[in-house]
Amino acid sequence: MKYFHKIIIWLTYISPIVFIPLATLTPALRSDYGKKFGTIALILFVITLIPGIIQRFGLAKEFNLIIKLILPVRRQFGILMFVATFTHYLAMKVIPTLQFKLPPSLPVYQAFGLVALIFSFALFITSNNWATRKLKSNWKRLHRLTYIIGWLILGHVLLGGLKSESEVSLQAIVIGVVMVLEVASLIKAKVKVLS
Repeated sequence: MKYFHKIIIWLTYISPIVFIPLATLTPALRSDYGKKFGTIALILFVITLIPGIIQRFGLAKEFNLIIKLILPVRRQFGILMFVATFTHYLAMKVIPTLQFKLPPSLPVYQAFGLVALIFSFALFITSNNWATRKLKSNWKRLHRLTYIIGWLILGHVLLGGLKSESEVSLQAIVIGVVMVLEVASLIKAKVKVLS
């Protein structure tokens, strides 16, 4: 487990190398690259949510290994998620717009994605010990943006999938189920506190 945590931390440090291929890929390959990083970002986002959902449902004993694997490096998973998301955004929106001199446009599904990216940036720049100390209790409040980000991602993936493939994607189903579990676990935790 210790080695797993070291690998995740190491990946966080070297993660900016994923930007390098963006300068050399053909438009078609860059699009595929961007889509893959969108999927990777979604998986990483879900990983950051899993420990909280498990704990709020009172299943920490049953899923102790998962919590021990993820919780110590959840911050790093969040950082990796932002890097993957930003790579997705550069590959799918920024570079094609600049390369082909496209007029600025922001379809609804892209607006969902952009707002999620902006909120994720706020979490990214505060995912460090210094920010935790300086923001104190506001750090936890700020990081509650995670819940809003999840619904924005669902909107982005659902509307983007319907636009391009006219069907609900596996990614939309996964994030939809996870966000329903997130809400259900938050309600369960709130009910437990009130009783």
